[in-house]
Amino acid sequence: MPRLIHCILHNVIYDQRLHKMALSTMELGDTEVVGITAPGKKGGLESRPYRVRRLWVPVRGGPLYFLLANLRLFFHLLFKLEWEAVIANDLAALPGTWLAARLRRKVLLLDSRELFTQTPFLIHRPVVRKIWETLERFLYPRVRYIITVSPPIAEYFQRKYSRNVWLVYNLPLRRCGFARPRLENRLLLYQGMLHPHRGLEELILSLSYAEDWKLWIAGDGPLRRHLEKLVKQQHLEGRVRFLGMVPFEVLEGYTRQATLGVCGELPHGLNHSYALPNKLFDYLQQGIPVLAGEAPLIQRIVRYYGCGTIVDSWKPRVIADALQRVAASPRSYDCWIEGAQRAAKALYWERQIPCIRRWIRYALEGASLPQQEAVETCCDIVKLTQILRESPSD
Repeated sequence: MPRLIHCILHNVIYDQRLHKMALSTMELGDTEVVGITAPGKKGGLESRPYRVRRLWVPVRGGPLYFLLANLRLFFHLLFKLEWEAVIANDLAALPGTWLAARLRRKVLLLDSRELFTQTPFLIHRPVVRKIWETLERFLYPRVRYIITVSPPIAEYFQRKYSRNVWLVYNLPLRRCGFARPRLENRLLLYQGMLHPHRGLEELILSLSYAEDWKLWIAGDGPLRRHLEKLVKQQHLEGRVRFLGMVPFEVLEGYTRQATLGVCGELPHGLNHSYALPNKLFDYLQQGIPVLAGEAPLIQRIVRYYGCGTIVDSWKPRVIADALQRVAASPRSYDCWIEGAQRAAKALYWERQIPCIRRWIRYALEGASLPQQEAVETCCDIVKLTQILRESPSD
């Protein structure tokens, strides 16, 4: 059986998509996941059915972290005795994996999880953005097998680099049974990284006008101190709880208690405009209705399945007004629960596994990647893509 290696520049403990991809490739061959750990990155790893390797670097972030992490990946792959294919997780992990695959004449695949050069951290940093754009322009045309997470991102890469790009959505593994969300709990849950333009400041400020609601934030990131300070300034310490980074095996227990799961991404830059994040589908898989913001693809999912409410203008008072309407509409809330459960029965990871395996087989065989619509095993992914392209955005 071939040996397949998944590489990422982050800690593997918290990465759901990496875990699901590794599970999906185990039937094809011996599977290993390689991630990076650094000083201050704590947390034990739950038992996984595939092999896990964490490479240590002595810095936590910045250009030196990127350089050292890619060097560690490169040398790990260069001197590892036997492997046939490496899957790089996003542009950040591509330099080291591409060079090792090229020198060893092995197969390289790319899971491009976002429009990296359009992320909020780069939009207002022209010099750094130029460096990443140069890396992308050099490396992406040299990768024959690429998947990504939303139709507009796939179309962007297809236009720019003249190659077929397949879709594998951020769907969760299927779970047995649903949570029992209760409107009277008035509990909002946000899960994900605490990055700019996720709508978190506005969400916290909205609680000053929606006094019955509480908020749990599961995640960490550069905005955490700012958000904690904002909570204190607004005297909301008793109503906003920061859970920190939570392994995805544990996160489910918090999600099940929520009244609404929050997806407040603001469409600043193409990356957030094209967003279809893990958390949206995680909420739905447990039958939790969604409070959606301005991101158009998230709105399309909510409208198509009738699984939540949309705040078209993500401003504190508008969010608060929406929450008050939710509290006064128990019948609508019950309908959203039904919509979330309906979505959960259609949107789960296992339906994508045959297509993922077909993508990897094309790579191992050295075959050209056809249009995804022409591959029978990808019919479930193609159906969701049609929903996202055809559903009205207003």
